[in-house]
Amino acid sequence: MNLKDLVIRARTCRRFKGDRRLSSDTLAELVDYARLSASARNKQVLRFITVADVDTCEALNSLVVMGGSLTPEQRAGKHQHPGGFIVIAGPENMDDFAIMDVGIAAQSINLAACEAGLGCCMIGAVKKNEAAALLQLPEELSIRLVLALGEPDEVRRVVERRPDGSLTYYRDENDEHCVPKITLEESVIMKK
Repeated sequence: MNLKDLVIRARTCRRFKGDRRLSSDTLAELVDYARLSASARNKQVLRFITVADVDTCEALNSLVVMGGSLTPEQRAGKHQHPGGFIVIAGPENMDDFAIMDVGIAAQSINLAACEAGLGCCMIGAVKKNEAAALLQLPEELSIRLVLALGEPDEVRRVVERRPDGSLTYYRDENDEHCVPKITLEESVIMKK
């Protein structure tokens, strides 16, 4: 698979095969892609917490919201929870350059997960203080992003913008997760 196909396939996944657990080793292998990725000024300030333990996964799952634009009925059922999590943490005083590392790391993990046949959901809607306490995160670090991972239990696909112009993701009549994207012509605003 070429890189463009991988990027297209690496859509956010919110429904997982909940009986398929990810091991600590698998999660650490995914973190290795982030570790090897670019880092602003090569500061490498991010740290990662892998969560494979079933009870900790369930507790963390209760502290996040996946699919805020979906109705409660469209969200994952209890049997569709992630098989593991990777929490991206960094110092409280990260500058704008270091914040970029969060996105770079998350996308590297997302692409590696997709290549391995896994799905990933990057979650910003997290009760950070409660999650930090659950994970016993060192005081000098803050949660920056939570990644839910596992074997996908849904079809996700890129589609054209909706007729009303909306870019909000949705589930279609086949219960497939649809992600509208703007055109390349809309993206490139100048060619000089």
